[in-house]
Amino acid sequence: MHNYSLTRRTFLRGAASVAGLAALAACAPAAPGAQPAGEDAAPAAEQVTLTFIVDTINEGHIQMRDKWAQEFMDANPEVRIDHQTVPQEYVTKIQTLYAAGTPADIYRYLQEVTPIITVAEKNMHLQLDDFVAADSYDIDDFRPDAITLYTWEDKLYALPRDYGNQNIYYNIDLFEEAGVPVPTANWEDRDWNFETFLDAAMKLTKREGDRTTQWGFLVNRAQRPWASWLYSNGGGLVHKDDRGVATESAMTDEASVEALQFVQDLMHVHKVAPTPDLESEMGGFELFASGRVAMMVNNPSAVNRYRTIEAFRWDVATLPIGKAERRGTGGGGTGWAAAAATSAPEWAWKFIAHISSAQAELDEVSVGATTPSRVSVVLSDAFLSPDLPPANSRGFADAQEYVVRDPVHVLWPEITQRIYNPKMDQLWSGTLDAAAVAQEIADEANPLFARTE
Repeated sequence: MHNYSLTRRTFLRGAASVAGLAALAACAPAAPGAQPAGEDAAPAAEQVTLTFIVDTINEGHIQMRDKWAQEFMDANPEVRIDHQTVPQEYVTKIQTLYAAGTPADIYRYLQEVTPIITVAEKNMHLQLDDFVAADSYDIDDFRPDAITLYTWEDKLYALPRDYGNQNIYYNIDLFEEAGVPVPTANWEDRDWNFETFLDAAMKLTKREGDRTTQWGFLVNRAQRPWASWLYSNGGGLVHKDDRGVATESAMTDEASVEALQFVQDLMHVHKVAPTPDLESEMGGFELFASGRVAMMVNNPSAVNRYRTIEAFRWDVATLPIGKAERRGTGGGGTGWAAAAATSAPEWAWKFIAHISSAQAELDEVSVGATTPSRVSVVLSDAFLSPDLPPANSRGFADAQEYVVRDPVHVLWPEITQRIYNPKMDQLWSGTLDAAAVAQEIADEANPLFARTE
């Protein structure tokens, strides 16, 4: 139940070596001193080859990227796009190329794996600001917060590909059968809160003796989904300084602990959600698709998988709100970036501009597994698909207003892998309560947050 195409194992393996990647990237050859593309600085006529390296995402995406490459080459015969798909170990591949001093000219950048502050400090990516200005490239259609993900100290290091968030997917038929009002799709509604959510989950849970035959909810244990409960209760993963850099863990804040305990209790006290061992045995999506779970949290990019369900009606709703002034949803996205060491910065920029266009985002919508970062696309019928479920698909776009980005710190991937994730496993298993888990995280993470490199 992850929110992007990388497996958790791949993410952790990649995150473990981010620091080494960044250090080696700092030693990579500097980009040539070329001027941005424009009337007075046209790219050279001789043919150049640009490597375009991306993970699979899905088979439709491979064909679509081939199309992008061919379109670009047809329009620019002096350029060859070498599109390479990496079906497994994508993060490792990107890191290995950086370490060798031969990074991909263009690649799908994962800011949760290599923090934007690391990209900036180690000169890993081509800065795009001058190219944007020289070509009068309109970035206003992108959500401002999506652009912010790839900006550090007023320099832009990538263009957004998508901008995801979290929503509740729910089984309409089970709600009606239990006589429970369906949850709201209005992100400002405060009646759908922790208390009314728990009441619904309890009414939607069925038992035969000691055996649970239907659960009201399924806990998504990926970080962005579970962090959403903290944000919606006024808590968070970290505290940060004026620059937005994480300074210490916020897991021991009262609001954070309260939200964590609420989620743990769904499994181990109220027993309205399957425990991790049961989920692993039966499969998270499969439990929902088979009608054995009434609600679950997932990303809009997963919607096409839900559209394969024919046995019942389903829709999407907002996350419940706790004590926070407004909801918060874990999210963010991935971007298109060029290596600072590319030998053809003008052409690299032009290709990024091509694959970040509104038409390119519409192409991605057509093959699924994306939540568009352009306002015009995320609000389009092509994405919202009014003739298909969910009826409340506009909620996918509305949720983007409530996204809380991943923490920014040069060591965040390491802190996540070494501390947050394994400690949270103790919460999910019921080994420790929320206060104890939060304290262990803070005790081990805070010394790392104090480091700046």
